[in-house]
Amino acid sequence: MSDSVVNRPPGAVLGPVHPIRRVAGMAVWQQLRADIFGRIEGGALSPGDALPSETALAGAYKVNRLTVRRALADLARAGVVRTEHGVGSFVASQPLRHRIDDGQASLLESMARGGHAVRQTVLDARRVDPAVGETGEQHHFPDFPGAVMEYRYIRWVDELPWSVSFAAIPAALAPPSWDGTNSLFAAMSATHGVEVLRDDRCFSAVPANPEDAAWLEVQVGTPLLLLRGTNSNTQGQAVAHIVHRIRGDRAEYAVRVPH
Repeated sequence: MSDSVVNRPPGAVLGPVHPIRRVAGMAVWQQLRADIFGRIEGGALSPGDALPSETALAGAYKVNRLTVRRALADLARAGVVRTEHGVGSFVASQPLRHRIDDGQASLLESMARGGHAVRQTVLDARRVDPAVGETGEQHHFPDFPGAVMEYRYIRWVDELPWSVSFAAIPAALAPPSWDGTNSLFAAMSATHGVEVLRDDRCFSAVPANPEDAAWLEVQVGTPLLLLRGTNSNTQGQAVAHIVHRIRGDRAEYAVRVPH
């Protein structure tokens, strides 16, 4: 049987396609997933390229659309492709490596040094007294008693959504009218002369809730990287609690292990 070539929008080069043949021990959708994944890994498709439509893929591989949909959904869960409802599926961008031992207090400064464009939109800024915030956690700063400022904001890196973020800092150290133009910690330093350093970091995985999905342009349930931590000043005093819900397909964190 001759190979098929998928009809698709300009830009994506899928190449010749062999119809899927059933083999023992491997479901048809898994074979399809493996073939598409191999083409992406082999460079036939680049980040941002549009994949052919479900109908075109089904016709070329001689499978039904449900099989195509399952294969693409699994690739999306793995962060290999991203799907925009009503638009189509696209090859996902590769994760950006972010070093958390580079001496910077914020991702904004870290990424800017690497030549990446970072922008932030502040969704909410509120003064909380007593110091129990909307997340239900107590943001306690023993060395800075009193009210706490809480911020919720969205970060984009290279014009792709990166994280839904939260930070709590002592109100005494809060910069006036922080608008996200620079990092919160750079603004704290400029206003109060405090040098902010990364302290502890804890990582885990969580599924995207509906709000996450809307802001981060992913499907509900998509794996996110949950980062929690604190920042301190040069005296070792805690000056910030942070929570970032980060797109798992966008971020790769790295740290050098001391010998």
